[in-house]
Amino acid sequence: MKILFLATLLISNTNLLAQATGSSLNSSHSQRHIEVYSWAGRPEDEQEFDVQKLFLDQQWMPGVVKFSGGRPDMAVPLIFDVYENTLYYQQGKIIMEFVDTVSAFSLKVPHKGDSLTLKYRSRFPAFQANTPETFYQVLVDAKIQLLKCRAKSILLIRDKELPEEKRGGLKELYFAYLPGGKLQVVPLDADGIKASMPDYSGKIEGILKKEHIRLKNEEKLVKLFIHLNNELQ
Repeated sequence: MKILFLATLLISNTNLLAQATGSSLNSSHSQRHIEVYSWAGRPEDEQEFDVQKLFLDQQWMPGVVKFSGGRPDMAVPLIFDVYENTLYYQQGKIIMEFVDTVSAFSLKVPHKGDSLTLKYRSRFPAFQANTPETFYQVLVDAKIQLLKCRAKSILLIRDKELPEEKRGGLKELYFAYLPGGKLQVVPLDADGIKASMPDYSGKIEGILKKEHIRLKNEEKLVKLFIHLNNELQ
């Protein structure tokens, strides 16, 4: 049976993600209720803790959250701060953080009168600056998963020989999660991706030629991984 993949992969979802992404905030390890105060009634040095203000321009998205410890799934409005890698949920009018370890979550985002589901997972192996707590967006969910990460930690995952001034433009990185539990960065480059996945280089080269795929964007990378997984069935 052919691999089914997220419809989000074939469109640019930058605007959709922006709607579901909150401002960068400091994470905490305990759940807390965050009170809403009048700006006029608070000292200047405490204004940064009025978290409600930071989310006024953001849209809460219907979401489902899965936990590592066996706790039942939660269906709640969510905002995911992709840069700080922090997930928030709304309880009434109160913004909350999760105490229990979140292993996966999904966001239902509007698109052209319909909706799309964006999937995120953590608990992948540590990779340089990324830890098992880092969330990755799942672009292709199959034997070889294609993942995307936009957290600030990816700024550190670069060729050490690359000049520092060229590192700041990095906005996202793609990863392959391979059988055997290996997490591997994959570039948007035919030779680079074959070098990063040597066990599959022959199949990759064949697919690129047969399907006339030029790895110039995310859509083409997704297409490659779909065909690769189909050949591995």
